[in-house]
Parts: sequence; C-alpha cells; structure tokens
Amino acid sequence: MKKVSSFFILFFSGFLAKAQDTVYYNTNWQTTDAAHASYNQVRVKSDAGWQVTDYYRSSGRVQMTGNFADDSFHVQNGRFTWYDEKGGINHRCDYVNGKLDGVDTLYYPNGRKKTVGVNKDGERDGEWIGYFPNGKMAGKAVYEKGKQVSSAFYNEDGTNNKGIKEFMKNASYPGGPAQLLRYLNKSLKYPDIAVKRKIEGTVVVVFKVSKEGTPSEFKVVQSVDKSLDEEALRVMREMKDWEPSIVGGVYSDSYIKQPVVFRF
Repeated sequence: MKKVSSFFILFFSGFLAKAQDTVYYNTNWQTTDAAHASYNQVRVKSDAGWQVTDYYRSSGRVQMTGNFADDSFHVQNGRFTWYDEKGGINHRCDYVNGKLDGVDTLYYPNGRKKTVGVNKDGERDGEWIGYFPNGKMAGKAVYEKGKQVSSAFYNEDGTNNKGIKEFMKNASYPGGPAQLLRYLNKSLKYPDIAVKRKIEGTVVVVFKVSKEGTPSEFKVVQSVDKSLDEEALRVMREMKDWEPSIVGGVYSDSYIKQPVVFRF
C-alpha cells in the first residue's frame, strides 16, 4: 500500500509540474531569464489547451490573457484581451483555430471604444465603426474579405472629413519602405571602432510616431555594440516626419520597431 501511495504522489507531482509553466521575456518579447525580463508568462494546462496570462514585471499587473489550443502556442482559440500598465483594457478580440473570428474592439485609455467591428476567417468583414476619445463617431467603413469597399469619415463637430480616406492605416515613412531603406543606406556611417573590431549585426530601435507624424522616444531594444547602437539612434533621430497611423478614421500615436542592419 505504501508503494502505491508513493507512486501516486510522485505521478501527481509530476503532472502538476507539467500542468503549469512560467516563461520570461525581454522588452523585445524574446525569451530571457527572470533577472532580465520585462514580462513573464504563466501557462496553465486545461482541457481546452493552454490558458496563458502575461504580466508586466514592473507592476505585476496583467498584460494579456488568452488561450492556445496547441502545445507550441501558435494556435489561438477563444477570447484574447490586452491591458495597459494601469490595468485598463486596450484591445479585445476572438480567435477560432488561430484566425481572428468574431468581435474585435480597441479602447482608449479613458475606457471608451476606439474601434469596433467583426472579423471573419482572419479578415475584417462587414461594418466597422471608429470613435473619437469623447465617444463621437469618427468614421465607418465596410469591409469584404479584408478589403475596404466603402467609408465615411467625420470631424468632431459632425461635418464630413474629406482628408481621411482609410479606416485603418499603419504609420509609414514618406515614400514607403523603399525610401526608408535608401535613407538608412545613405545616412549610416560605420563607426571606425566597429570596423577595426569587425563588429556587425542588426540593431533594433523602437520609437514613437505621434499623431502629427513626429518621431520621438527612440530606444534600442536589441543591442549589438555601443558604437553601432549609437549610430543607429543618430540616424533614426535625424529622420524626416512620418505619415501617422490612422485608427478608426482618427490620426493616432503609434510605435514602430525598426531594424538597422550593419554589414561589411
């Protein structure tokens, strides 16, 4: 009887160890150790797959909750919710077998809805509505299989806004990615110390593009060497203004992650 009991305890303990796991991530969402982590992810095994909760290490608050159907954590299933560092919801959407499917809502920091619409089989479908922070409608668009087929946009006083044509648009460098690449290739100067030491690699810089299009808040999230990091920051800081992102028919702040490649 003692042998059976001991075996059961060992088996049960092993099961619990596999049923829950914690993974640590840096600011670039790359796995790291606890000492260098900006986020930690708690994974709990359930009949429906893995329930995942991400936390801000600085505050201990929840950053995201969601469920993955597979052990490799690639197939989202069910509702996912993201939170800001103060605990407010900033995004909530539904997945079915790894594809966006169902209601999708973005929120302002004040808790009001920013955009709301429906995804079908991974793409926007049907009518989507965007709002200003005060709750007034900023625009509406109809999508068919992810493509915007009609739209109408408004100013806060209710008059038509003819300056905006797209419901959703990512911030972009004037002329697009090709022009940005030309700018980087023309402006980068390989630091002498890095040449002598034969140092090369990819520096990743994150920065903010304001709703007016002004780049700021530059930060290296993937470092190679101090000299290369500083040169990447110098070139990024000297960029011209970008075309700002549009969310729900409203010019919005956004954050860009830009790799800067140094190769001989």
